[in-house]
Amino acid sequence: MKNLSQISARSMHLFLAIVREGNLSEVARNEGLAASSLSRVVQQLEQALETQLLYRNTRAVIATDAGHIYAQTFRTMLQQLSDAQTQVGERRGEPGGRIRINAPISFGLNHIGPRISELSERYAALQIELNLNDDYIDPFADGTDLLVRIASLKNSELHGRLIAKQTCHLVATPNYIRRYGAPTSPEDLLTHRLLAYRGKTGLQRWRFQRGEHDYAFSPQAKILSDNAELLLQAARNDAGMLLFPDWQVGELLNRGELVALLPEFTASYSPGEQSLWMLYPGGKYPSLNTRTVIDFLLASFGSPPYWRYTATP
Repeated sequence: MKNLSQISARSMHLFLAIVREGNLSEVARNEGLAASSLSRVVQQLEQALETQLLYRNTRAVIATDAGHIYAQTFRTMLQQLSDAQTQVGERRGEPGGRIRINAPISFGLNHIGPRISELSERYAALQIELNLNDDYIDPFADGTDLLVRIASLKNSELHGRLIAKQTCHLVATPNYIRRYGAPTSPEDLLTHRLLAYRGKTGLQRWRFQRGEHDYAFSPQAKILSDNAELLLQAARNDAGMLLFPDWQVGELLNRGELVALLPEFTASYSPGEQSLWMLYPGGKYPSLNTRTVIDFLLASFGSPPYWRYTATP
Protein backbone atom coordinates (compact mmCIF):
# COMPACT_ATOMS: atom_id res chain seq x y z
CA MET A 1 0.00 0.00 0.00
CA LYS A 2 1.33 3.45 -0.92
CA ASN A 3 2.55 5.47 2.09
CA LEU A 4 1.46 8.96 1.03
CA SER A 5 2.22 10.41 4.46
CA GLN A 6 5.93 10.41 3.52
CA ILE A 7 5.35 12.88 0.67
CA SER A 8 5.99 16.52 1.59
CA ALA A 9 5.44 19.74 -0.36
CA ARG A 10 9.23 20.13 -0.42
CA SER A 11 9.75 16.72 -2.04
CA MET A 12 7.07 17.49 -4.64
CA HIS A 13 8.75 20.82 -5.42
CA LEU A 14 12.15 19.14 -5.84
CA PHE A 15 10.73 16.39 -8.04
CA LEU A 16 9.07 18.95 -10.32
CA ALA A 17 12.35 20.85 -10.59
CA ILE A 18 14.11 17.64 -11.67
CA VAL A 19 11.45 16.92 -14.30
CA ARG A 20 11.69 20.50 -15.56
CA GLU A 21 15.51 20.68 -15.71
CA GLY A 22 16.27 17.04 -16.58
CA ASN A 23 19.42 17.19 -14.50
CA LEU A 24 19.87 16.15 -10.87
CA SER A 25 23.16 17.98 -10.38
CA GLU A 26 21.81 21.30 -11.65
CA VAL A 27 18.72 21.11 -9.42
CA ALA A 28 20.87 20.16 -6.42
CA ARG A 29 23.12 23.17 -7.10
CA ASN A 30 20.15 25.54 -7.52
CA GLU A 31 18.51 24.29 -4.33
CA GLY A 32 21.73 24.26 -2.27
CA LEU A 33 21.62 20.49 -1.73
CA ALA A 34 24.09 17.67 -2.14
CA ALA A 35 23.30 15.50 -5.17
CA SER A 36 23.14 12.47 -2.86
CA SER A 37 20.48 14.17 -0.73
CA LEU A 38 18.40 14.94 -3.81
CA SER A 39 18.72 11.33 -4.98
CA ARG A 40 17.42 10.17 -1.59
CA VAL A 41 14.38 12.44 -1.97
CA VAL A 42 13.57 10.76 -5.30
CA GLN A 43 14.14 7.29 -3.83
CA GLN A 44 11.82 8.05 -0.91
CA LEU A 45 9.15 9.29 -3.33
CA GLU A 46 9.47 6.14 -5.43
CA GLN A 47 9.26 3.95 -2.32
CA ALA A 48 6.23 5.84 -1.02
CA LEU A 49 4.45 5.60 -4.39
CA GLU A 50 5.75 2.09 -5.13
CA THR A 51 6.71 3.00 -8.69
CA GLN A 52 9.67 4.25 -10.72
CA LEU A 53 9.38 7.97 -11.40
CA LEU A 54 12.59 8.68 -13.34
CA TYR A 55 14.85 7.07 -15.91
CA ARG A 56 18.48 7.90 -15.14
CA ASN A 57 21.49 7.87 -17.46
CA THR A 58 24.89 9.58 -17.48
CA ARG A 59 23.61 12.70 -19.25
CA ALA A 60 20.08 13.32 -18.06
CA VAL A 61 17.08 12.13 -16.09
CA ILE A 62 13.71 11.66 -17.79
CA ALA A 63 10.33 11.15 -16.20
CA THR A 64 8.65 7.79 -16.71
CA ASP A 65 4.98 7.64 -17.69
CA ALA A 66 4.13 7.34 -14.01
CA GLY A 67 6.52 10.22 -13.30
CA HIS A 68 4.64 12.49 -15.74
CA ILE A 69 1.30 11.57 -14.16
CA TYR A 70 2.53 12.29 -10.64
CA ALA A 71 4.27 15.48 -11.80
CA GLN A 72 0.96 16.85 -13.07
CA THR A 73 -0.72 15.85 -9.81
CA PHE A 74 2.05 17.48 -7.76
CA ARG A 75 1.71 20.72 -9.77
CA THR A 76 -2.01 20.78 -9.05
CA MET A 77 -1.50 20.06 -5.34
CA LEU A 78 1.19 22.72 -4.91
CA GLN A 79 -0.91 25.26 -6.81
CA GLN A 80 -3.89 24.47 -4.59
CA LEU A 81 -1.70 24.90 -1.51
CA SER A 82 -0.39 28.21 -2.87
CA ASP A 83 -3.96 29.34 -3.62
CA ALA A 84 -4.98 28.44 -0.07
CA GLN A 85 -2.07 30.47 1.32
CA THR A 86 -3.11 33.38 -0.89
CA GLN A 87 -6.71 33.18 0.27
CA VAL A 88 -5.66 33.11 3.92
CA GLY A 89 -3.36 36.08 3.30
CA GLU A 90 -6.15 37.99 1.61
CA ARG A 91 -8.46 37.33 4.55
CA ARG A 92 -5.81 38.91 6.76
CA GLY A 93 -5.73 41.79 4.29
CA GLU A 94 -2.02 41.43 3.58
CA PRO A 95 -0.01 39.64 0.87
CA GLY A 96 1.76 36.44 1.83
CA GLY A 97 3.02 33.14 0.47
CA ARG A 98 4.85 32.45 -2.76
CA ILE A 99 4.71 34.61 -5.86
CA ARG A 100 6.57 33.46 -8.95
CA ILE A 101 7.66 36.23 -11.34
CA ASN A 102 9.17 35.78 -14.81
CA ALA A 103 10.83 38.55 -16.82
CA PRO A 104 13.26 39.01 -19.74
CA ILE A 105 16.86 38.77 -18.54
CA SER A 106 17.94 42.33 -19.25
CA PHE A 107 14.74 43.95 -17.95
CA GLY A 108 14.78 41.81 -14.83
CA LEU A 109 18.42 42.58 -14.03
CA ASN A 110 18.10 46.31 -14.57
CA HIS A 111 14.58 47.19 -13.44
CA ILE A 112 13.20 44.46 -11.18
CA GLY A 113 16.29 43.05 -9.43
CA PRO A 114 17.26 46.40 -7.83
CA ARG A 115 13.76 46.63 -6.29
CA ILE A 116 13.42 43.10 -4.93
CA SER A 117 15.00 43.96 -1.57
CA GLU A 118 12.58 46.82 -0.92
CA LEU A 119 9.62 44.69 -2.05
CA SER A 120 10.67 41.89 0.30
CA GLU A 121 11.14 44.24 3.24
CA ARG A 122 7.82 45.99 2.69
CA TYR A 123 5.87 42.71 2.42
CA ALA A 124 7.68 40.37 4.79
CA ALA A 125 5.21 37.49 4.35
CA LEU A 126 5.82 37.30 0.58
CA GLN A 127 8.09 34.55 -0.75
CA ILE A 128 9.43 35.96 -4.02
CA GLU A 129 10.76 33.77 -6.82
CA LEU A 130 12.18 35.76 -9.74
CA ASN A 131 13.06 33.78 -12.88
CA LEU A 132 14.81 35.55 -15.75
CA ASN A 133 14.88 34.23 -19.31
CA ASP A 134 14.01 35.37 -22.81
CA ASP A 135 12.09 32.23 -23.81
CA TYR A 136 8.35 31.88 -24.31
CA ILE A 137 6.73 30.96 -21.00
CA ASP A 138 3.34 29.30 -20.61
CA PRO A 139 2.30 30.57 -17.18
CA PHE A 140 -0.38 27.91 -16.81
CA ALA A 141 2.09 25.05 -17.33
CA ASP A 142 4.99 26.78 -15.58
CA GLY A 143 3.10 27.90 -12.49
CA THR A 144 4.08 31.55 -13.04
CA ASP A 145 1.97 34.19 -11.30
CA LEU A 146 3.29 37.31 -13.05
CA LEU A 147 5.12 37.77 -16.34
CA VAL A 148 6.82 40.88 -17.63
CA ARG A 149 6.70 40.71 -21.42
CA ILE A 150 7.18 42.87 -24.49
CA ALA A 151 4.06 42.22 -26.50
CA SER A 152 0.91 43.42 -28.16
CA LEU A 153 -1.66 41.89 -25.82
CA LYS A 154 -3.41 39.33 -28.02
CA ASN A 155 -3.68 36.25 -25.80
CA SER A 156 -7.19 36.38 -24.36
CA GLU A 157 -6.17 33.91 -21.63
CA LEU A 158 -3.86 36.51 -20.10
CA HIS A 159 -4.80 39.79 -18.48
CA GLY A 160 -2.39 42.54 -17.67
CA ARG A 161 -1.38 46.05 -16.74
CA LEU A 162 0.50 48.27 -19.14
CA ILE A 163 3.91 49.47 -17.98
CA ALA A 164 4.69 51.69 -20.97
CA LYS A 165 4.84 51.77 -24.73
CA GLN A 166 8.27 50.64 -25.92
CA THR A 167 10.32 53.04 -28.04
CA CYS A 168 13.51 51.95 -29.82
CA HIS A 169 16.60 54.06 -30.44
CA LEU A 170 19.61 53.66 -32.71
CA VAL A 171 22.55 54.64 -30.52
CA ALA A 172 26.32 54.95 -30.38
CA THR A 173 28.84 56.66 -28.12
CA PRO A 174 30.16 60.18 -28.82
CA ASN A 175 33.62 58.61 -29.35
CA TYR A 176 32.30 56.27 -32.02
CA ILE A 177 30.59 59.14 -33.83
CA ARG A 178 33.76 61.26 -33.75
CA ARG A 179 35.70 58.37 -35.25
CA TYR A 180 33.25 57.01 -37.83
CA GLY A 181 30.69 59.78 -38.32
CA ALA A 182 26.91 59.74 -37.92
CA PRO A 183 24.55 58.22 -40.50
CA THR A 184 22.15 60.54 -42.30
CA SER A 185 19.88 57.77 -43.62
CA PRO A 186 19.19 54.11 -42.79
CA GLU A 187 21.04 53.09 -45.95
CA ASP A 188 24.23 54.57 -44.46
CA LEU A 189 24.19 51.84 -41.82
CA LEU A 190 25.50 49.34 -44.36
CA THR A 191 28.93 50.97 -44.04
CA HIS A 192 28.98 51.19 -40.23
CA ARG A 193 29.99 48.82 -37.43
CA LEU A 194 26.75 47.30 -36.17
CA LEU A 195 26.00 45.33 -32.99
CA ALA A 196 23.04 42.97 -33.32
CA TYR A 197 20.99 40.61 -31.18
CA ARG A 198 20.19 37.07 -32.30
CA GLY A 199 17.92 35.00 -30.08
CA LYS A 200 16.23 31.64 -30.52
CA THR A 201 13.88 33.11 -33.12
CA GLY A 202 16.79 34.34 -35.20
CA LEU A 203 18.52 37.62 -36.00
CA GLN A 204 16.56 40.75 -35.14
CA ARG A 205 15.76 42.82 -38.22
CA TRP A 206 16.12 46.59 -38.01
CA ARG A 207 13.28 48.80 -39.27
CA PHE A 208 13.20 52.56 -39.89
CA GLN A 209 10.10 54.52 -40.91
CA ARG A 210 9.50 58.15 -41.84
CA GLY A 211 6.36 58.94 -43.76
CA GLU A 212 6.29 56.61 -46.76
CA HIS A 213 9.95 55.73 -46.32
CA ASP A 214 10.08 52.22 -44.80
CA TYR A 215 13.50 50.57 -44.68
CA ALA A 216 14.06 47.14 -43.10
CA PHE A 217 17.13 44.95 -43.24
CA SER A 218 19.06 42.22 -41.44
CA PRO A 219 22.18 43.91 -40.04
CA GLN A 220 25.56 42.54 -41.08
CA ALA A 221 26.85 42.67 -37.55
CA LYS A 222 30.41 43.34 -36.48
CA ILE A 223 29.43 41.78 -33.14
CA LEU A 224 26.52 39.34 -32.83
CA SER A 225 25.25 37.91 -29.54
CA ASP A 226 22.27 36.38 -27.79
CA ASN A 227 23.09 38.41 -24.67
CA ALA A 228 21.75 41.96 -24.62
CA GLU A 229 23.93 43.04 -21.70
CA LEU A 230 27.07 42.03 -23.59
CA LEU A 231 25.99 44.02 -26.65
CA LEU A 232 25.20 47.08 -24.57
CA GLN A 233 28.60 46.90 -22.90
CA ALA A 234 30.25 46.66 -26.32
CA ALA A 235 28.34 49.74 -27.50
CA ARG A 236 29.43 51.67 -24.39
CA ASN A 237 33.02 50.69 -25.21
CA ASP A 238 32.75 52.40 -28.64
CA ALA A 239 32.44 49.12 -30.59
CA GLY A 240 29.56 50.18 -32.83
CA MET A 241 25.91 51.15 -33.25
CA LEU A 242 23.08 49.42 -31.49
CA LEU A 243 19.29 49.38 -31.92
CA PHE A 244 17.75 48.82 -28.47
CA PRO A 245 14.54 49.79 -26.63
CA ASP A 246 14.36 52.79 -24.32
CA TRP A 247 14.27 50.70 -21.16
CA GLN A 248 17.78 49.50 -22.03
CA VAL A 249 19.35 52.72 -23.32
CA GLY A 250 17.12 55.62 -22.18
CA GLU A 251 19.06 56.44 -19.02
CA LEU A 252 22.38 56.30 -20.92
CA LEU A 253 20.94 58.69 -23.52
CA ASN A 254 19.75 61.10 -20.84
CA ARG A 255 23.22 61.08 -19.26
CA GLY A 256 24.93 61.67 -22.61
CA GLU A 257 26.87 58.39 -22.52
CA LEU A 258 25.08 57.39 -25.73
CA VAL A 259 23.75 59.53 -28.58
CA ALA A 260 20.48 58.92 -30.46
CA LEU A 261 21.00 58.59 -34.22
CA LEU A 262 18.49 59.09 -37.06
CA PRO A 263 16.00 60.63 -34.60
CA GLU A 264 13.74 61.73 -37.46
CA PHE A 265 12.95 58.03 -38.15
CA THR A 266 10.79 55.73 -36.06
CA ALA A 267 13.03 52.78 -35.29
CA SER A 268 11.99 49.28 -34.26
CA TYR A 269 13.01 45.65 -34.56
CA SER A 270 9.52 44.18 -35.05
CA PRO A 271 6.45 45.16 -37.06
CA GLY A 272 3.60 46.71 -35.13
CA GLU A 273 3.54 48.55 -31.84
CA GLN A 274 5.25 46.83 -28.91
CA SER A 275 4.62 47.62 -25.26
CA LEU A 276 5.83 46.45 -21.88
CA TRP A 277 3.17 44.56 -19.95
CA MET A 278 2.81 42.81 -16.63
CA LEU A 279 0.64 39.79 -17.41
CA TYR A 280 -1.07 37.27 -15.18
CA PRO A 281 -3.03 34.07 -15.93
CA GLY A 282 -6.47 33.23 -14.64
CA GLY A 283 -9.36 35.58 -14.07
CA LYS A 284 -9.73 39.23 -14.90
CA TYR A 285 -8.82 40.28 -11.37
CA PRO A 286 -5.36 39.32 -10.05
CA SER A 287 -4.75 37.81 -6.63
CA LEU A 288 -3.75 40.06 -3.76
CA ASN A 289 -0.11 38.96 -4.12
CA THR A 290 -0.03 39.67 -7.85
CA ARG A 291 -1.85 42.97 -7.48
CA THR A 292 0.51 44.04 -4.72
CA VAL A 293 3.64 43.34 -6.80
CA ILE A 294 2.16 45.02 -9.89
CA ASP A 295 1.24 48.17 -7.94
CA PHE A 296 4.65 48.25 -6.27
CA LEU A 297 6.57 47.93 -9.54
CA LEU A 298 4.40 50.44 -11.42
CA ALA A 299 4.92 52.99 -8.64
CA SER A 300 8.68 52.30 -8.73
CA PHE A 301 8.88 52.71 -12.51
CA GLY A 302 6.88 55.94 -12.52
CA SER A 303 4.68 57.43 -15.22
CA PRO A 304 6.26 58.10 -17.61
CA PRO A 305 8.87 55.49 -16.58
CA TYR A 306 12.19 56.80 -15.32
CA TRP A 307 14.03 55.28 -18.31
CA ARG A 308 12.13 57.39 -20.86
CA TYR A 309 14.54 59.33 -23.07
CA THR A 310 13.88 63.06 -23.22
CA ALA A 311 15.54 64.56 -26.28
CA THR A 312 16.95 68.04 -25.83
CA PRO A 313 16.43 70.54 -28.65
